[in-house]
Amino acid sequence: MPAQHTIALPPYRAMLVVDLKDFSGNAAADQGRIGADIPVLLRDTFQRMGHGYLHAEAKFLDHTGDGYAMGFRPRALPALLDLFPATLQAELADRAKRAGTRPQRMRVSITVGPLTDKAGTSIRDGQGAARIEVHRLLDAKPVRDLLTRSNPEVTLVATIISARVYEDVVMGGYCQLSAESFVPAPVEVKSYQGKAYLHVPVPSGDLLVNGFAPQQPVMEPAAEPESAASVRIGDVDRNSGVVIGTNTGGFTFGGQR
Repeated sequence: MPAQHTIALPPYRAMLVVDLKDFSGNAAADQGRIGADIPVLLRDTFQRMGHGYLHAEAKFLDHTGDGYAMGFRPRALPALLDLFPATLQAELADRAKRAGTRPQRMRVSITVGPLTDKAGTSIRDGQGAARIEVHRLLDAKPVRDLLTRSNPEVTLVATIISARVYEDVVMGGYCQLSAESFVPAPVEVKSYQGKAYLHVPVPSGDLLVNGFAPQQPVMEPAAEPESAASVRIGDVDRNSGVVIGTNTGGFTFGGQR
């Protein structure tokens, strides 16, 4: 039989993306300096984790202006879940303490999937559905709400991971964090819809009161229509402005006020 044309499946890669909260709130003159420090912050975080080699071997390095994207071999996923969020929280807190400023806050998203990788430097590397997913997760409302609903001086990092990472790493027993450390949340960003899992290394504020799950808006009960039995003599009809009067047969309409 003739040979059939097939498309080779790219290697599986872990993707990690970080994003600074309220980056646009900084003065334009400061944004270049703040953005340039993000790779340094990540390098220091991995070294503080005791996994500086992961930073050295990272792939698909991409500066997004107010964030940074990095690719890793899948074997790095347990360290990315167990150590990276908590260590980034500690690094941000220490930096703010040394500088005497308010701490920066960051969102973190993590996923895994087949991504193009030519083992070199190419803008075509790191392409695939997983790359799109990791950025959609980062922009999702549930992970944004974690920072909005927490104390800005205490909770500095909020993490969201894909269902694939949760199932393979957390439920697979490769993660030291328990399954109860993650809370499921629906995600809908542009055309992307899915289920993800939230994690906060240091929760505070409303997160301690109501949990990590997205808060549903409280719906006011609909007003019941006014029954004839509840209408009293002398009331004004809401629609016509007519004063309700009486006769021997029951309700009648009287003159207007």
